[in-house]
Amino acid sequence: MRYLFSLIGVLFLASTLNAQISFSLNLNLDSQPAWGPTGYDYVGYYYLPDIEVYYNVPQHRFYYNEKGRWIYSSYLPSRYRSYDLYNSYKVVVNEQKPWRNHKTYIEKYS
Repeated sequence: MRYLFSLIGVLFLASTLNAQISFSLNLNLDSQPAWGPTGYDYVGYYYLPDIEVYYNVPQHRFYYNEKGRWIYSSYLPSRYRSYDLYNSYKVVVNEQKPWRNHKTYIEKYS
């Protein structure tokens, strides 16, 4: 009987330790665009300070300000048609809705 209680205790401790050691690994290497910076396991957004646009990597959307409102599109607006995504400066941003702190990003990266 004592052996049974010991075995149950060991199993309980083992499951508790396993729960404490486990962790979550979030990768999105396959969804990052070819024009994005390399070397990042996870990227939420890219900020393109030259044109003040954010790119949502998981959703593949560009967020830009249009007449005071932040809107999104799968493509850059026509006014940036000649913008070269491959040879432009990009900042990795892992913050939800970074345009809410747009003033901070302008000051930091302009």
